[in-house]
Amino acid sequence: MSYVDKISIAGLTRTAKQTIALYISQIGAILFGVLFTVINTRYLSQSEFGTLNFYIQVITFLALIFEFGYFTAGSRLIAIQKDYQEERKIIGALIVIGLMIVSGFALTLFFASFFIDGLFDSNIQFFLLIGLVPSAAFPFQYLMQLVFQGSNEVIKLSFYNVLPRIFYFALIGVAVLTNTFNLTFTAFAYVLSMFVITVLILFMSRPAFKEFKKYFALIKKETKEYGFQVYTGRVAGMMGYQSNILLIQYFVKEIQVANYALVNFFTSPISMFSRSLCTSLFKGFANQNVIPQRVFRVNYIWLLGASIIYLLIGGIALEFLFSNKYTNAVPIILPMVAANFFMGAFQPYNFFLSAKGKGKYLRNTAIVLTVSTLFFNLMLIPSYGALGAAYATLISLFLDYLVHVYYYRKSLKE
Repeated sequence: MSYVDKISIAGLTRTAKQTIALYISQIGAILFGVLFTVINTRYLSQSEFGTLNFYIQVITFLALIFEFGYFTAGSRLIAIQKDYQEERKIIGALIVIGLMIVSGFALTLFFASFFIDGLFDSNIQFFLLIGLVPSAAFPFQYLMQLVFQGSNEVIKLSFYNVLPRIFYFALIGVAVLTNTFNLTFTAFAYVLSMFVITVLILFMSRPAFKEFKKYFALIKKETKEYGFQVYTGRVAGMMGYQSNILLIQYFVKEIQVANYALVNFFTSPISMFSRSLCTSLFKGFANQNVIPQRVFRVNYIWLLGASIIYLLIGGIALEFLFSNKYTNAVPIILPMVAANFFMGAFQPYNFFLSAKGKGKYLRNTAIVLTVSTLFFNLMLIPSYGALGAAYATLISLFLDYLVHVYYYRKSLKE
């Protein structure tokens, strides 16, 4: 059976099971995310909830920078590897590289903590310092996602998606019951949850640390030829795409950050299925010359159906779940639904180009995303706040979708 046939969800083939398992885990993560977001929005002021999201955004943004293409290159090496033991040795080498990278990440957080509040008029220095050690798990989060994607161990990836959120919900649930819940506790519990589960998942990945020099050399070579190109494009793309929270904080402060972050989280399941499907097919993409039409059909049917449901009941659901404090966030739903539609639409192209090692193409798509996002963010956020950021995101992701289609068609001609 070819991998094309494996996407038949009704047949419950391995790929279908993996896609369903991964998506269920992501929906589970979303459900627990809803639960702890309900707690955070109800027990924190709107300003405190914005501060919490700004803190998380800063850590996540810096963690994506501290990768340098090694993890991306390693993931592709694992994907094209046929021998299980060789995969484990590559994973072992990646973990050692990750430990070196994490040292630089922790130092950067430490020094950044002394000027970030003055730059953004925020209040997160204390959180950055007390969470310095557990925050080191965040670069590893991206590493483990890529490792399990490359090795096609989607079930392990599914557990990794949901376990940190379950642990975090348990911690803040206990804090609420014992009357000890506050902003400091929930911020520290968030990074601690990721740290504990990441350490557990590192052991589950069964790394082998033999022949490190050999596999480090392989990863380094692949990084130069492929990984660093993807990395530079991804960092550029994230600097643009993630700039919305930073610019909202800079121009209009925490309450608008809270509105945007909440709707962004609330609408994310729309594009999440597309990533689940393409993650399950990543190893298959590495050995194919074209994306099967069935992939597009399944993906577009989901995106259209989910988007319609959100447009019909999204506003009611948002106010019901997170209280009427966030009534002003309801208009943000429309552009964010459309943005998630296009984000999901370009996932097959993105994963295919990644599996085929088209680093330059991915870098160029990311540059388009960066330039367009920064331009529209700067044009819309100062006047329209979170709503402006949502429309900037929509326009940028639509352009990103068009560029992905262009480079996919170009790769077919090659």
